[in-house]
Amino acid sequence: MSFTGTLPGLTADDSDQFEIALKKFVDLRELPLYKMMAYHLGWVDQNGEPEPAVIQDRSHGHLVLSVAKAAGANNVSAMPYAVSVEMLYNFLLVHEDVQNANTERNMRPTIWWAWGPAQAINAGDGIHAMARMSLFEQRNASGPAADPRYISMALESLDNATLEVCEGEYLDISYQERAAVSVDEIVSVARKHGALYGVSAKLGGIAAAANDDVLNALYKFGSSLGTAQSLNIDLQAQWPEEGTERTEVQRGRLQSKKKSIATAHAIENGTPTTRRRLGEIFMKRVLDPADLDEVTIILAETESRAFAESKIAELVDEALDALNRAGLSDEQKKLLADSAKLIVGTK
Repeated sequence: MSFTGTLPGLTADDSDQFEIALKKFVDLRELPLYKMMAYHLGWVDQNGEPEPAVIQDRSHGHLVLSVAKAAGANNVSAMPYAVSVEMLYNFLLVHEDVQNANTERNMRPTIWWAWGPAQAINAGDGIHAMARMSLFEQRNASGPAADPRYISMALESLDNATLEVCEGEYLDISYQERAAVSVDEIVSVARKHGALYGVSAKLGGIAAAANDDVLNALYKFGSSLGTAQSLNIDLQAQWPEEGTERTEVQRGRLQSKKKSIATAHAIENGTPTTRRRLGEIFMKRVLDPADLDEVTIILAETESRAFAESKIAELVDEALDALNRAGLSDEQKKLLADSAKLIVGTK
């Protein structure tokens, strides 16, 4: 499951400031389109009326603030970047819901299920445009944060990350129709998805006017932890926490025949009979619950879960190695390392 708390190094006040800034950025606009966005972000009901906020994953925006604080910047300098990357993340979620036909997210109907796929795509594209617009709020900042060179660097980094994720989605979808996908191919896709955390960490460094070496190290830190999280999300869908049912989003990922590092390992290392069984399952148009159960049984036979968990641990170590090159204090490195493990979902 996604991390929904406050990252180490941030206070409850930091978290509140971020939520207020995010909400204000959306609430400045009055067309009902923005009420749909506010609904998706968890602040209002389907009629646009305020309701208790649905607790959601804000780890992308929080990571911007955490890295900025670790690198010597304050929330004012980092906030437009934090809002930007959180909006980008939610743009991707809206499109994922349409793509996988998810009818529910965060225990509420998704935008496309409530308003139709056309409006969901429209709302998602609007959220993407707003993610880019938020970067230009830095023009109102003071000090290095307002330097046009840093704003330009932030925009380029955000757009590059968006393209990386879109490339990953393209490959993910193309692999759904293939019975055999390799471990290396799955990791390559996960690295593209990891770009979103990579840019989150880098934007925190840009807010602190860090030099190129530090920015590169921070990007690698975020990208590696994002890659590990992407792989772990698939594992959590295959093996939900004990005593819990799969969420609508998890079922959507599996039933759309999304390949994980565990299934790729089983395909590469299983017996001919195992590979044939998996091939027969993945050649179906849509998987049903019985198919998902059979895949889980096969993955147990090939010990693929243990392999996947070891690869995720390697990626977390890769992230921490990059963090050690970012020139931060031991205390700040410890806080960000703890944040990385919470984001990935490992202990």
